[in-house]
Amino acid sequence: MAAFLRTTLLIIVTLVCAVKSVSQPIDAAICKEDTFPFINSYIEIFKADTLVTLDSVLQQRGNFRPMGEASVIFWGYDPYFYWYRFSVENKDSVDKELFFFMGQLGVRDAELFQNHQGTLKSLGHTGYSHPFESRPYLHSHYLYPIIIPANSVDSFYLRLDESHAYKTFAFALFHPRAMKKRENKFYFLFGIMIGLLLLFLIFNFYLFLNNREKIHFWYTIYIAAQIFLLLKHEGLDQEFFGLDSELGYRATSMASSGAIAIVLLMHVVQLFIGGISRDDYVFKAVSIVKWSLLTMTFVQWLVFLVEPSNLVEVFVVKTTNATTFVGLLTILIYSTYGIYKGFKPGWLILAGLGIFLFGGIERILFLTSDSYLLPPSLFEIGIVVETMVISFGLMYRYQRHEIEKNKIAAQLQKQKVVQVKRIISAQEEERKRIAEDLHDDLGSNLAVIKLNLQSLESDEGQKSSLMQLLDDTSAHVRQVSHNLMPPEFANTSLKDVIAAYVQQLNEDSRVSFAFYQKGGSKYFGKDEELMIYRIVMELTNNILKHAEATEATIQLFYHDESFEMVVEDNGKGFSDGSGNGIGLKSIQSRVQYLQGELAIDSNKAGTTIIVSIPLKSRQNDS
Repeated sequence: MAAFLRTTLLIIVTLVCAVKSVSQPIDAAICKEDTFPFINSYIEIFKADTLVTLDSVLQQRGNFRPMGEASVIFWGYDPYFYWYRFSVENKDSVDKELFFFMGQLGVRDAELFQNHQGTLKSLGHTGYSHPFESRPYLHSHYLYPIIIPANSVDSFYLRLDESHAYKTFAFALFHPRAMKKRENKFYFLFGIMIGLLLLFLIFNFYLFLNNREKIHFWYTIYIAAQIFLLLKHEGLDQEFFGLDSELGYRATSMASSGAIAIVLLMHVVQLFIGGISRDDYVFKAVSIVKWSLLTMTFVQWLVFLVEPSNLVEVFVVKTTNATTFVGLLTILIYSTYGIYKGFKPGWLILAGLGIFLFGGIERILFLTSDSYLLPPSLFEIGIVVETMVISFGLMYRYQRHEIEKNKIAAQLQKQKVVQVKRIISAQEEERKRIAEDLHDDLGSNLAVIKLNLQSLESDEGQKSSLMQLLDDTSAHVRQVSHNLMPPEFANTSLKDVIAAYVQQLNEDSRVSFAFYQKGGSKYFGKDEELMIYRIVMELTNNILKHAEATEATIQLFYHDESFEMVVEDNGKGFSDGSGNGIGLKSIQSRVQYLQGELAIDSNKAGTTIIVSIPLKSRQNDS
C-alpha cells in the first residue's frame, strides 16, 4: 500500500511539473537591457520523420515534449524534422518589442508563426537557403524581431529544417537595446580578429616573397583557411561572401574547412620542426595521419554536398571528427618530439597550439557550450592566438635563418677574397719576375747586340737602321717592364706613379689623357695601391683598344669615408654583352679584393666607370 501511494504521488508530481513546463509562458519583463535569458526550458519540441505542416502541428499539440534545461542542446545528425512552440506574456500596458534569437548553425529553412488571440501570422523565413537580404533581421545569426501586444499572451510556432546537418538547439530572447549591444560587440570583436589574421597573412606572404621558403606559403594558406573557418563558424560567410544559398552553404562545409585547416597546420609543423628526417618513424606517422585526414576531408565534403542517407552521414561525420581529433593530438605529439630532438623553437608551436588545441577539442567534444550564443568561443580565440604565436615563431625562425645565411655569405665572401688575393698576389709575383727578366736579361742582351753591331764593318745606312730598331726595341722592353712593375714603386706615391703613366700614354697614343687627384690618403698599403694602379692600367688599356676615343680623364677623390676613382672617355661606348670581357672581369676581381663597388655607365656618348672603396673600415683597422 505504501509503495502504491509513493508511485501515485510520483506520477502526480511528474504530471504537475510537465503541465507547468508546458503552460508556463515567458514573462517579457525578464528581458533586460543589460542581459538576456536562455529560453530552452520554456520551449516544447515536436519531431517527425517528414516535414509537417502547421495545420497538422496544431492538431497534434499533445505530441509536444519539453525541450530540456540546458542552454545548448546537441542531437547530432538525426533524420528528424522539428517544430517548436513557446509563449510570451506581456503584462505591461504598452507593446513589447523583443528579438527571438536562434543559435543553430545549419538552418536550411526556418519559419516563425505568431498566434495572437487565435490569429496566426508568419513572421518570415530565414536560413541558408534564402538570400541574406530577405531575412527578417539582417544579422549573421538567425533571429526574428517580434512584438508582443500589451496585456496579452502570444504563442509562437517555429518550423525548423536542419536536415543533413548538425542538430544544435539554442534559443534566447533579447531586449532591443541588449540586442544592439550584442550586435555591436559581435561585429567589433570579429572585425579585430579577422583584421589580426589578415595582418599575419600578409606578413607571412611577404616573408614567402622575400625568401621563397615554402613554410611561409603554406602558413599563408593555413591562415586563409582559418579566416574562412572563423567566418563560416559565425555565418559571416553568408553575409559578406554571398554564400547565402543551398549550394553555397553545402559546398563549403564547416567540418571540411576545419579539417583542411588542420591538414595545413600539420604540414606547416612538419616544415617548422627541424632535426627530424623524413625517414624518422614519427615523421612518417604524422604524414600518414595527415593524408588520412585529407582523404576523410574530401569524403566528408562529398557526403555533405550530395546528402546521402542518415546512416552514411553519421558514419562519415564521426570518422572525420575522430580523424581531426587524432590530427590535433598528432601535432601536439610531433611538437613535443621535436623539442626532445633538440629543436627548442618547438616550444613556440606548443604555446601557440595550447588554447587552439583546447578550443578545438572543446569544439569537437563539448558542443553544448554557451559560446554558440556568446561568441567568440575559446575555439575562435585559439585560432587568433595560435596564428599570432606561430607567426612570431616563424619570424624568429626567419631571423635565425637570415643570421645563418648572412654568416655563411660572409664566410664565403671572406674565402673568396682570400682566394682572389692569392691569385692576384701570384699574378703580381709573376709580373715582377717577368719585368726583372725583361730588364736584366733581355735588356742586357740587347745592349750587347748593339755594342757588337757598332764594331762591325758594314753599310752605314743599314747599320743606322738596325741601331734604330735596337733602340726602339730597348725602349719598348723598358716600357713593358715599367708597366709590369714600375721601378721604385715602393718608394713612390700612387699619384706620381699614375701621373708618370699618364704622361707616357700621352706620348705614345693618339688619345689625350688628363689626370686629377683631390685629397690624399695614408690608409692604403702598397699592395692596395698596386691594385688601384692595375685597375687604372686595365681601364686605360680598354680605352685604347676598344673605345675609339679622343679624350679621357682619370680622377681620384679621397673623401672622409671612401675613395673614388672616376675614369671617363668620349668613345663609342659598349653594350651589355661587350662589357663582360677579361679586362672588366679582372677589374671586378681587384675591386672585390679592395671590398669596393664598381659602377658602369656606357652609351654612344662615351663611358664612365666609377670605383668606390670604403675607407672607414681601414681607419678602424689602422
